[in-house]
Amino acid sequence: MSKQQTITSEQQLRDAVRDLWAKDTAFDWRWKEWEPRRDRGIDAIGELVLDGRRVTFLVECKLNPGARDVEALSEERGRRPLLLIAPNISDTLLDLCREKEISCADLNGRVWLRAKGLVVDRQPSQKGRFRAALTPPDPFSLKSSRLARSLLNRPDYLWSQKELVERTGLSKGLVSRLAQHLEDEGLIRQEQRTLRVERWGPLLDAWAARDDWRKRTTVQQYSLLEAEAEEVARRLSRVFSSNERPVFTQWFAANLRRAYTIPPAVSAYVPRFLEGKEESELRARQVPDGGSLWLVVPRDRGVFLETQRVGEFTLACDAQIYLDLLEAGLRGPEQAQVLREWEGFGKQPP
Repeated sequence: MSKQQTITSEQQLRDAVRDLWAKDTAFDWRWKEWEPRRDRGIDAIGELVLDGRRVTFLVECKLNPGARDVEALSEERGRRPLLLIAPNISDTLLDLCREKEISCADLNGRVWLRAKGLVVDRQPSQKGRFRAALTPPDPFSLKSSRLARSLLNRPDYLWSQKELVERTGLSKGLVSRLAQHLEDEGLIRQEQRTLRVERWGPLLDAWAARDDWRKRTTVQQYSLLEAEAEEVARRLSRVFSSNERPVFTQWFAANLRRAYTIPPAVSAYVPRFLEGKEESELRARQVPDGGSLWLVVPRDRGVFLETQRVGEFTLACDAQIYLDLLEAGLRGPEQAQVLREWEGFGKQPP
């Protein structure tokens, strides 16, 4: 496997593109002009020959392209299609390019071309071989995802960074860097010291693509004599002290938000697993699989920071419930989609 290469200048980017595409057997690129023409506001002119057809693109090279670059290019789009080239283009930025009909390509093999009578969509052939010198922070790591969780819990709210620092427990510097990256991806917008979610669906999708239930949780299943879901949840709430109250998620929580099907199990985030005396009080016994009660200890406490109250129960926020259902099985993905498509998704309970 080749080592990752860092691209530090647009000249290096142009050279790398020219070298790589000269070896690309799938596409026949011919560079009509390669040196930047600042008088014309372009970096290069490329001609693609595909099945005997020629398509000319005005090329823009960017080390770290963001949503504003894509929007600016869309405003300049004229008779010839535009092609954005970068060391690496994320899935989120690719979606924005598609939306704005700006063709894009990167050094890792990703190619999306849109011109009259032409659509080309090729996924990256090499995972992360090239990158820009400035590597953005990961907004969906265990701790950093607290920011996305807060934003999605109130997607219509105008946040100040101070509020988000206090709400997430993240440092001011990290919140600032994460917010800048999410803005570059076109997922949030910052204006006059406030920020708000710009595209909540793509933000949730980007988080879901990176989320790994097994890596961020430890689950213990229990079998109970009690079969009624709400009574199981009540008994569990009584077992824990007031400062350790469970936060319900998955089927039970989703059904309280948007009724869909009978919950196959009651799931709850808890700070710790039950002790022997508490198991006896609950009349529960541990089982390896098929339990009617799932206790989930998270690796990061962020799930406890964004909650909602429905009746007598504390639930995880809708975005968290959605993510938790995607890998749950037992019709979990179906219920996740029903919850997401509900008009009340992400809105505070009455």
